[in-house]
Amino acid sequence: MYAVKEYMTKYIINGGRILRGEVTVSGSKNAVLPILSAAILNNGVTRIQNCPDISDVRITIEILKELGCDVQFLKSSRGNTIEINAACINCTKIGVENACKCRSSITFLGALAARMGEAEVAYPGGCTIGKRPLDIHEDALSAMNINVRNCEHYVRAERNEESEHCDRHIFLRFPSVGATENAMLAAMGTSETVFIYGAAMEPEIVCLADYLTAIGAEIEGAGTNAIRMKGKSEYKADPINFTVIPDRIETATYLMAAAAAGVNVKIHDCNPLHITPVIKTLRSMGCEIKEHFYTAEKEGKATLELTKGAAYGRLESPGFIIAETYPAYPTDAQSIILPLLATAKGNTLVADRIFPERFGAAEELVKMGADIQKRDYGQIVKGKRRLKGAEVYSHDLRAGAAMIIAGLSASGQTAVYDNGYIQRGYDGITEKLRGIGAEIWEIPC
Repeated sequence: MYAVKEYMTKYIINGGRILRGEVTVSGSKNAVLPILSAAILNNGVTRIQNCPDISDVRITIEILKELGCDVQFLKSSRGNTIEINAACINCTKIGVENACKCRSSITFLGALAARMGEAEVAYPGGCTIGKRPLDIHEDALSAMNINVRNCEHYVRAERNEESEHCDRHIFLRFPSVGATENAMLAAMGTSETVFIYGAAMEPEIVCLADYLTAIGAEIEGAGTNAIRMKGKSEYKADPINFTVIPDRIETATYLMAAAAAGVNVKIHDCNPLHITPVIKTLRSMGCEIKEHFYTAEKEGKATLELTKGAAYGRLESPGFIIAETYPAYPTDAQSIILPLLATAKGNTLVADRIFPERFGAAEELVKMGADIQKRDYGQIVKGKRRLKGAEVYSHDLRAGAAMIIAGLSASGQTAVYDNGYIQRGYDGITEKLRGIGAEIWEIPC
């Protein structure tokens, strides 16, 4: 059990209030972080628009400053902008203080190797959601003639001199998003053609490829499992303006909250095509969801409107949910649907093939009256009529969001103790939920 004094923030939620109204999605956490790493490749100014104001972004800004970059965070109600001038970069080492707070700090390994020829990055931190080994990153860089060594607290990378020009072929044994990003960033430092097989296909990979293309790379196949790309020795110093895609997991989070306790909730500036399995699952449970695209082509940004959810009566179990790599049901949306399954009619099998041990949210939901039984192959969620408020803890970013969703639909008051996890990935979650009728307060402990 965690001691309350260890937690920095307490979220107090009075459950049972009907949510209705409109909420706007912020820029993608998992897209902006590798792009911030990639910004050091541009020997000039990069302006990244639609940036969420979250702790992971603030930590990454400190890493950029540590490397010698001039960085400004321009906050605006119409979308935040980060301006990075990487022309003055003068360091290749990222220390423990910042790296240990953010998992995505490891992507600076490839970016620094490409820009400076060498890198030394302290082992990264992030949420404890299961095994996330670094050897897949190291193997990818080694395939590009980069010497990678593990030291006591650091990973060092040094690009070897190219003895002869030849294509480079990288075979990822698992479609890791981080390893794919690191390989793409490292490939920017060579004029050789690089092929990445078994690549991750997430929208965030496509977004990174779009940025790298904007500064001069040649990239084909982003969004598929085979990427072909070719970099060059130096990238343009012209100012680059780039807009980050909407956050698909934040979209899914507010959609789950609406499904749990909402009536006629609109979610603006999202991309429904990025969370198709989530929408299909909720519809199979009895939710009514409309998609209003901003263009006739029905792609890009849209508004999602949930017109019917659990507020109209208990939802039906979808039978099973298997979290896998994109484009399947996302692992980051596995925790946040558990509160809905805990009160749905029937039993649901939930398995996560990416992070099989990612069930911290389930342990806390049991305190609120949920019936969840652990099995070797996953967990069985037996639906009950309603959850009850309790004191619970966030074990990671998405588990924290799940506890908030559970608190919104539960009877009575729920207190969620959080050690900074929620602020790692949600920009203004308290204010946004209040805007649609939630009674929620954020109190420092």
